[in-house]
Amino acid sequence: MKFYMSTTRLYLARHGETEWNLYRKLQGRLDSPLTEAGKQQAKRLGQKLLDEKVDKIYASPLGRASQTALRCKAILDVELEYIEELQERHFGDWQSSLFDDLDGHQNFQNVFFKVTLDSPPNGESGVACAQRIQKCLNTIVSQHKQQSVLVVTHGDAIRCFMSLITRESGVDAYSQYGNGKIFEMDFCHDANSFQLLRAF
Repeated sequence: MKFYMSTTRLYLARHGETEWNLYRKLQGRLDSPLTEAGKQQAKRLGQKLLDEKVDKIYASPLGRASQTALRCKAILDVELEYIEELQERHFGDWQSSLFDDLDGHQNFQNVFFKVTLDSPPNGESGVACAQRIQKCLNTIVSQHKQQSVLVVTHGDAIRCFMSLITRESGVDAYSQYGNGKIFEMDFCHDANSFQLLRAF
């Protein structure tokens, strides 16, 4: 791997499929176990990065991300650290609801398809989630100049953060930020900015 200027290679990944993902049931800070397919996705995630010389893994402490990260750790044989700030967006009173049942609620579009200041009742806005994830990733990359790190987190957390990078919205976490998907990017320390390279 070649690094240009002062950079950190970041692999931002979503955890493997869970039982609630199958039913499009909103997890947020709640949790459900990985399915058998999710366990295989987690394993493949680690295998995809075998040749990338990952120096460390960071992960959300929620069970689905933790179990995904542990499977990656077993393959990549590097240190794993859990960080509270990498948890999924808090969906407040909507947590444990079926995604499709929320369609008629006020602010549904702004909560799930855009990144705005709107939030679910007693939950976290997309803007607040994006800022939380960005701040956490900035801290991580500052400790790994000229290195490579894997960060295992959650679908909507990634969606909100990626809106800052790509300036795109209009999709939900299920359709674009699938389970086990990896977003490869560089953080340029001189420019203090992230650049998306590919998704796979």
